[in-house]
Amino acid sequence: MLAYVAVGSTGFDKLVSAVSKKEFLRALGSRGFRRLVVQYGSSEGAFCPPSTVSESSGVSIDHFDYTRWPQRYVEQADLIICHAGTGSILEALHAGKPTVVVPNHALMDSHQSEISEELAAAGYLLVSEPDELAKTVGGGKYLDLIPYPHADPRPIGDILDEECSRQ
Repeated sequence: MLAYVAVGSTGFDKLVSAVSKKEFLRALGSRGFRRLVVQYGSSEGAFCPPSTVSESSGVSIDHFDYTRWPQRYVEQADLIICHAGTGSILEALHAGKPTVVVPNHALMDSHQSEISEELAAAGYLLVSEPDELAKTVGGGKYLDLIPYPHADPRPIGDILDEECSRQ
């Protein structure tokens, strides 16, 4: 099984550091994950995984700063852990993947927390702090999430025309 971690176009040192730790890797391994792919953005310095697979609880680790095709990792993933950027959240949810979101409180205002908390309250994803990530993943509650409903595929113009004609 594969877990994919994405921080987006910037960095998120606390998240990248958390997924590097043996405690987190043990939690992944205990849930049957054997591969971890980490997109660390500009947080390369915070990414310090164990040097051997045996030290990482049998989880092999691939990592990179950016990719032009993140969708391939999303499609392969059995679990997505991402920063709370709206694009990353929706990409994971629309792919139908269990998702754990980690808001970056270092960013301006609390929009990431607000969005992720609303979606968590509806049962679509889990929210975790970086220092709680091993416990969140180890608990396995991501397996009980409600699938996110698919949006109407019609163009927005058709929907607006329909709504306006009703009035």
